[in-house]
Amino acid sequence: MVNRTFILIAALVLPCYAGDEDAPGQHRYLDVVKTFVETMMDRGTDRYGKVQSPLFAAMLDLDTMSLPKPTDIDELPQRQSGHVKAIGYGLPDPPVGIRPGDRAPFGNNLEHDIMLLRTMYELSAVTGDKKYADHADSTLRFWLTHCQSPETGLMAGGEHMSWDFRHEKAYGNIHEVFRRFPFYDKLYGISPHRALRLADGLWLSQIGNKKVGDFSRHADWKSYNAHTGAAYPRHAGFYIWAYANAYVQSRDPKYIERIEVLIESRTGRRLQPESLLVQAGSFKPEHSTDPTLRVMLWDAAELAPRRRAAWRKLVRELDEKALAALGRQREARPAPEEANPVEQEKLAKLYPQLARFSRRIVPRWPGTESTTLSALWRLRYGSAGVSGAALRDFTHYRQTKDNRFLRLAEQVADRYIEEGIPEKKDDLWPKACGQVISLMLVLAHENGIPEAKQKRYKAFARQVADMSIGLFSKNGLFRADGQARHYEAITGADDLVWALLQLHSALKRPNQLLGHIDVNF
Repeated sequence: MVNRTFILIAALVLPCYAGDEDAPGQHRYLDVVKTFVETMMDRGTDRYGKVQSPLFAAMLDLDTMSLPKPTDIDELPQRQSGHVKAIGYGLPDPPVGIRPGDRAPFGNNLEHDIMLLRTMYELSAVTGDKKYADHADSTLRFWLTHCQSPETGLMAGGEHMSWDFRHEKAYGNIHEVFRRFPFYDKLYGISPHRALRLADGLWLSQIGNKKVGDFSRHADWKSYNAHTGAAYPRHAGFYIWAYANAYVQSRDPKYIERIEVLIESRTGRRLQPESLLVQAGSFKPEHSTDPTLRVMLWDAAELAPRRRAAWRKLVRELDEKALAALGRQREARPAPEEANPVEQEKLAKLYPQLARFSRRIVPRWPGTESTTLSALWRLRYGSAGVSGAALRDFTHYRQTKDNRFLRLAEQVADRYIEEGIPEKKDDLWPKACGQVISLMLVLAHENGIPEAKQKRYKAFARQVADMSIGLFSKNGLFRADGQARHYEAITGADDLVWALLQLHSALKRPNQLLGHIDVNF
C-alpha cells in the first residue's frame, strides 16, 4: 500500500508544473538549456591573455573546449578593407553559408550572444538562481567598458568584428550592426556616458553625409572615417532604435532630429531642401518599405511620445505600400546566382575549404550554399531566412494588431509543417531550428488561430526540438551545423537555446509564456 503521507509531503515540496512532457524527461528542455549555459559559463569564457573576462568565446573546439589554435601564425592577415580572412591556418572549416571575413575565431562577438544573454536572464527567473543573470550583467559591463573604440565610440562586435581574447584588442576594423540590440537600458545603467558615446558614434562615425542622411552600413571602428553610398534602410532602423534610446536617457532633442533625418532619407516621405531625393546619392525609393525599418521605427515611436502618432502613421502608410507589393507570395531572399565554371575553379583554389562537402560556391560572396536544404531551411550569414522573416511579420502583427501580418507568419508555419524536417541535416544551422521552434510556439498560443492548428504547431515545435538536441549536442554545447565538430556562435546556437527555454515554458509554465525571437531582422 502506498504511503499517503509521503505522497502529501512530496506534493508540497516538489515544484508543481503543468504540461504534457513525458514524466521520465519532464524537464528535458530546461535541463539542456541549463547544461548549455553552465558549460559556457564554466568552460567557454575568456580564459586567455592578460585580462580574463566573462565574455563568451565565439568559437570553441568541442573536444578541448578551448579556442582554436592557428598553426604557424600569431595573427591572421587583415585586408585593407578591415576584413580578417579567418580560413585555413588550422582553423575549423567555415560552416555552410559563412564567409571567412565574418568569423570570430579568437574571441567574442557579443551581438551573436544576444539571445544567450536573454536566456540567462530568464533562466534566473525560472530557477530562482541569480548566477545566470549576474553573469549576463558582468558580460555587458565588461563589453561596454573594455570593447568600445576610444576614438569612435563604436563597439567591437557586429557583422565583421569581435574582441580578441589573446591580444586584448579589437579583431578587424569594420563596424556594422548585426541585429536588433535589446539591452540599451542595461548599458545606460552600467555607464550612461559610454552608452551615449555609442549612440553618438552611430551618428558621427556611421553617417557620412549628415545633411541628407546618406551613410554606409560599414564604418571604421578605430578612427573617424564615416562613409556614404551603402545606406541600407534596414540599418537605418537599427540607428533609429539607438537614437530613440539615447533620447529617453538624455532628453536631448538632437537624437529626435537625427531620427527625422534618417526617416526623410530612407523613406522619401518628407522632402527637404537638401535631400537625397533631389541630389545624387544612394537612395532607392523601392527600398523605402524595408520591413526592419518599419518594425524599428514603430518601437522607436514608443520612446518619443511627441512623435509617436506621426511616426506610426508613417509606418502604417509604408505597411500598406509593402503589402500591396507583396501580394500573396512569401519567399526567401533570392539565392545568389551560381558562379560560372571559371569562377568556381578560381574560388575553389583560393578557398579550398569552401568547396568541401559538395556545397556550391556562390560568387561575390565568396562562401558556400547548401545543395541539400530547401529554401525554407537554408540560411546564410546576414539573412534570417524564411523563418526569421515570419518572426518579423509576427512581431509587426503584435505591434500593429494587423491580422494580415499574422496570416503571413501563419502561411510560413504551414509550409514548414507541410515540408517537414529535412532528411539531410549536415548543413542545418541551430538558428534555423531555433527560429522554427519559436515561430511554432507563438502561433500555438495565438487566439486568432484555430485550436487544431495550434496543436499541430506545438507538436511540430517539439519534433524540431527533439531532433535538434540529438543532432547538435556535443559536450554540453551545440555544433556549428549538422556535421561540424566545433561550436561557432555565428550560426545561432543562442537562438536554439532560447527556443528550448521557450518550449519548456510553454509546456511547464503555461501562465508565464516567454516571448519569441524578435532580434533577427
